[in-house]
Amino acid sequence: MIWDLFGGGFDARAFLIDLLLRLPAFLLAISLHEAAHAYVADRCGDPTARMLGRVTVNPIKHLDPFGLMMMVVVGVGWAKPVPVNPRNFRKYRRDDLLVSIAGVTANLLQFVVGCLVMYAVVAVALRQLPALPGGGYRVTVGGEDFRLMARDAFLFAPGMHTYLIEPVMGITAGYAFQMLVNYVVINISLAAFNLLPVPPLDGYHVVNDLLFKRALFTSRQMAGLGMVLLLVLSRTGLLSRALSFVVNHALDGAAVTAHALFGALHIV
Repeated sequence: MIWDLFGGGFDARAFLIDLLLRLPAFLLAISLHEAAHAYVADRCGDPTARMLGRVTVNPIKHLDPFGLMMMVVVGVGWAKPVPVNPRNFRKYRRDDLLVSIAGVTANLLQFVVGCLVMYAVVAVALRQLPALPGGGYRVTVGGEDFRLMARDAFLFAPGMHTYLIEPVMGITAGYAFQMLVNYVVINISLAAFNLLPVPPLDGYHVVNDLLFKRALFTSRQMAGLGMVLLLVLSRTGLLSRALSFVVNHALDGAAVTAHALFGALHIV
């Protein structure tokens, strides 16, 4: 975050590189999230979003200026919500549920695809290293040789650009890998965040449709209270800790699964 950079002396180059590595991943993740909402709403009988040109992955159609600014400044941002008119739904509550989970589903699918590509890159890089007797691969970092076990490379894949990708594939590939890691982390973070049962997030709609059966859309007061709650959770650090917990466990699970898959295929 930008204030962390200021705390140790602002490094414009580091900030710009970090932004360039995060921004494309953020734009694609939120664009597919909102486009999924718009597409499913249209399929459920509400053409509002389609008529406004929101059934698209073009990020310009989905960008919220303040949300983009927050992404640039503090590393967390959001898109412009897709307008939905539930009066057009064919089945009122069922369709609201489908529209609500569409964005999260899009993020989870992107997470899965991103993980497959990320771990495939790790596997390809490992295959280019000399295998060592007793297992593992020899990787050279800073002129020193280390034994790198395949399982560790998968478990710590998000940090492997320095120890594996750059030494084997070059610095450009290292930057591309970091962008891929950001894409994976942003998507699972967006999915977890949007599933919080707090208005006006998608998670509230899901809980409401399945359990509460109240009006589909909350009042301005309730939405405002929800935003205040999210702000409090953010300021106290509870939100970031919760999201970090989800991200870390999701990546650990994906790493174990990918390692088993690529091992079964005799790739690593």
